[in-house]
Amino acid sequence: MSSLAEDARRILLRWLIGLRWAVFLLLAGTLTLGALALGFHVQWAIALPLVALPLALNAWMQRGLRLGRAPSADALAVGVALDLVAIGGILAASGGAANPFSVVFVVHVALAASLLPARTTFALAGLAVLLFAALFAVPSGGCCANHPEGGPFSAHLYGMWLAFVIAAGMVAYFLSRVRGALTSREQEIAELRQQAEATARFASLGTLAAGTAHELATPLGTIAVLGGEIASGAPDAEAQGAAILAQVSRCRDILTKMQGGGGVREKASASAPIGVSVRAAIATWRNAHPEVQVDLAVRAGAEAKVMLSTEDVEATVCTLLDNALHATRAAKGAEVIEVEITADAGAVLVRVDDRGTGVAPHLEGRLGEPFLTTKEPGEGMGLGLYLIRTLLAQAGGQLEVARRAPQGTRITLRLAQAGA
Repeated sequence: MSSLAEDARRILLRWLIGLRWAVFLLLAGTLTLGALALGFHVQWAIALPLVALPLALNAWMQRGLRLGRAPSADALAVGVALDLVAIGGILAASGGAANPFSVVFVVHVALAASLLPARTTFALAGLAVLLFAALFAVPSGGCCANHPEGGPFSAHLYGMWLAFVIAAGMVAYFLSRVRGALTSREQEIAELRQQAEATARFASLGTLAAGTAHELATPLGTIAVLGGEIASGAPDAEAQGAAILAQVSRCRDILTKMQGGGGVREKASASAPIGVSVRAAIATWRNAHPEVQVDLAVRAGAEAKVMLSTEDVEATVCTLLDNALHATRAAKGAEVIEVEITADAGAVLVRVDDRGTGVAPHLEGRLGEPFLTTKEPGEGMGLGLYLIRTLLAQAGGQLEVARRAPQGTRITLRLAQAGA
């Protein structure tokens, strides 16, 4: 908070410096104008030092600002008060209340109302009103030969003073209220931003946990099937036990990746060729779903290595096979899933085709959004394709979802080749 307060004071000082240059250079120019055109008896010995001193102070403050010094709020308020006193002295030495440039008092009142606390603003507005009133103490003959004491012109000047009192009060009140409202709104926005950041972190944690659960589903399902076969006395228990150990190792890898924050593996370049990874994924998935037919067609690119680890490729393909089986069973179609590996313009394509109902028109272009699912409540959270899309994006790949003729859905993984 202290750094924010210092930044605010630096902004205020920058505005005050610019305002001081404008106001006092303007008043310096009006001295000659008042003497020649308006008939004022300008007291040069008083007016010129009162112009020079604020400008010298301004140059010193500008140098401090460049050096990174941030004055306190009280120091800024004192600077505005000194400016008002100098303005009053210059006006008193060049026409007094008859000087029409007494309107510059309101400039500092407006600045104070915009950038200083309300109590300080009203104190400075009161000082400006008193200084304006003090200008009437300047003898009329001493300031302007054509300004006789009393009469309609004097009444007009008193009316100007009253108008200034009202204007200064209104400016101080309304700008202070507006500034207070804006400050309150900024605090609310800051609190909402903090809440949003906390919510986003919590949501990220939930997404990571859900994604890990999603990846664990396939190996745990395989373990359950193999364990059931062993329990029923099926032959070849040694091979099935080895398969269970392999799936347990995979579960450990998934949990290790979760502890590391997920994402693309650092050693993706050491992954096996894409054909080997896809075949391993299909073999693993078939252990959990032996009744489902999975046809693999290799067109080209099977020996290429991609920017994903073998484990990530296997987890991705298993997720797509799970989705394809669900879509096929929902449409009560033949439980046949087709997987194809091919190459295209320096990339490797892995396609998974199902014979489900296809992509609904209102979901075209949306599959892959987080928590968007076509499954019934309790059957999925809509994170599978989202996690795949995120993983591929980190590795320079793409996920494409399209209708398949004559029936079903085609999901394509476009994977960048390692070293390409």
